[in-house]
Amino acid sequence: MKKMILPNNLELFYLGQEETEFIYKEIFIDKEYLKHGITINDEDCILDVGANIGLFSIFLNTLQKQFKIFAFEPVKPIFEVLTANVNLHSVSNISLYNHGLGSENISEKTFTFYPNMAGNSTSKPWEKVNQRAVMNTVLHQDMVDYFFQSQEVKCEIKTLSSVINSLDIKTIHLLKIDVEGEEYEVLSGINQTDWHKIQQIVLEVQDTEGRINKIQTLLENQGFRIILDPNNMIPSAFKMFNIYAIRA
Repeated sequence: MKKMILPNNLELFYLGQEETEFIYKEIFIDKEYLKHGITINDEDCILDVGANIGLFSIFLNTLQKQFKIFAFEPVKPIFEVLTANVNLHSVSNISLYNHGLGSENISEKTFTFYPNMAGNSTSKPWEKVNQRAVMNTVLHQDMVDYFFQSQEVKCEIKTLSSVINSLDIKTIHLLKIDVEGEEYEVLSGINQTDWHKIQQIVLEVQDTEGRINKIQTLLENQGFRIILDPNNMIPSAFKMFNIYAIRA
């Protein structure tokens, strides 16, 4: 397991250096998950869906507040690095779960794991084919091939409502979702009786196949005020947006 020193002098276990540096800037420098009125306070319950190697949880730990964090990462090799980082930084009041969230409970679902681009691991790898052409405009061909080295892994999926019920979660103050094309599926796994428990949501969405419209409509129907913000750290050709949802 490789280790690096972040610009803020924090040590970190990692998989891909370029991706880790990118996510560090997104979370620690630009504070992408605390924009547009998103607030977090002592004792808040925060769900990190698509936790990757744990940078968001480590960031929360640096705020020196007492959060209750539930972090979900379905891909076993990534989950092992997440666990190592949580232990390395003694992140308190966190529970780690080696499964993903989706629209139904599935004991085994095939994911494509990208060791050099772990945050892009997904159960929808065919969507990455279109992104290769875009990446060729940003990187050299040999780098694209490097980032898209992959292997298949089996992952467990649960619905968010089944998690809420099994863990007896009364309120989710912040639901952070970064799941590479499965955002609507995660939200679809919330029973109507559980929506009122969720106060704030931040998620990253690629605007393909009408995803943003579907998600925005769903959230507005559940009583959220929506702010849509282009992710300026990613080339515009990728059509990546952050959706900030606060219960009205």
